[in-house]
Amino acid sequence: MEFEQSALMLQVNQILQSGPNPVNHTVSASVSVTSTNMVVTPLKVTGVDLMRNYLDSYSDELIVELQFSGGTYLKYVYPYKNAIDITLTWTPLMEGSDAVDPNGTPTSETFTATLIDKGNDLVEQNGANSSATSDQDLTNIKSVHFQLVNKALDQMRMISASYGVIRSATVDDAIKLVLTTASQATTVNGTQTVQGVTMTPSNNQTARDHIVVPHGMKLVDLPQYIQKNCGGVYSASMGYFLQGTQWHVYPALDTTRFNTTTSGTLTVINVPQNKFPHVERTYLQSGNSLTVMATGQVKFRDPSNAQQLNEGNGIRFADATKFMQGGFAAVSNNSALASRGTNNSEFMAVARPSGNNNAHLSPTRITANALEEYSQLSRAVGSIITMEWQNSQPSLILPGMPAEILYLADDAITTLTGVVCGAHHVTQLRGQGISAARYNTSTVLNIFIQPQVTPTAANSTP
Repeated sequence: MEFEQSALMLQVNQILQSGPNPVNHTVSASVSVTSTNMVVTPLKVTGVDLMRNYLDSYSDELIVELQFSGGTYLKYVYPYKNAIDITLTWTPLMEGSDAVDPNGTPTSETFTATLIDKGNDLVEQNGANSSATSDQDLTNIKSVHFQLVNKALDQMRMISASYGVIRSATVDDAIKLVLTTASQATTVNGTQTVQGVTMTPSNNQTARDHIVVPHGMKLVDLPQYIQKNCGGVYSASMGYFLQGTQWHVYPALDTTRFNTTTSGTLTVINVPQNKFPHVERTYLQSGNSLTVMATGQVKFRDPSNAQQLNEGNGIRFADATKFMQGGFAAVSNNSALASRGTNNSEFMAVARPSGNNNAHLSPTRITANALEEYSQLSRAVGSIITMEWQNSQPSLILPGMPAEILYLADDAITTLTGVVCGAHHVTQLRGQGISAARYNTSTVLNIFIQPQVTPTAANSTP
């Protein structure tokens, strides 16, 4: 069946006919030297690279490339590279035009900037013969990269979570307390920019008598500390990420939430590559549901078989509560009899088709934190698919967003269910030359999907 004749084409047509999306912008920057109160305007923003790793990180990795005239950079920017703020301004443009959208609202954000140092031409003497600023401006254009950090996060990553002991609280309460308190304590230009915490309810709703926060622990390390040392939070890996005005806390590899979540969901229609090249309307937002067209390159890799063979598809450990609270052994006639079934936890994440299951003994042989043990298995039982979403809107992709992927297989629509574990947003200049001013963004989505069921002999055909 041709893609145009399938039911997926009906959804694609809804997107194409939904009206313009705010996906084209002009991007400008200003560089503020905080030690001298001097502002330098670069010649051009060449590109913006935004990496969001929702599985192993807690904040954006944002790189911006700017062009300066050589003399201006060497005299007014490079000497003050340790005291620089950069403000990025995004101004929406009309669809199919370089005209500013009169209904759009420009957005700006100021970041703490760190120069990714590539040397000093004046010291190296590899540039123009004259070292005068005016001569350097005429003969040299410098393209330089800066790493940008959210101003509120720049403060919070310095904070120690000095709470001592949190009593009679669930792990949800503790995480929300610490992150909310830190959010309220940080301001940018007198304004509280991080509003609070959006948290998926944990798998551990038992109130603990006390949660001990070690002295000097960094605030940004505390959620992971609670996951590993305070009874666990989620059974499918712990994720927490600062995006926009919220801390998001979520089970990073839980592929079962698509039909139960009350927050946003993502549906990706896998369109054959080059079927709709450079189309500007590639997504449709309806309430909390986002539908996008993956019109670019798609890569699917399934390392789960090798990971299960090497790392195991199951886990075994002794339950520490049996040791500490009694019940480890039954005493009768001056003899103690311990039961493996009573004292051990043995969990199989996914059964091997061959029946040869590989259930290792946990390195933490005696533990009461079953959720963390299950989380260690979660990475080995799923697969990763990367999909390119062209003309994207990065703010619509949320940390830990449940996702489903629709594609054609054997003339039928097939669905894969998973969760967004990362997004790489690349904003580039369209066109060439100093007068080019139109930018658009392409996004590579990393989606962790449920393990695929191996067909049995009864329902498979040659």
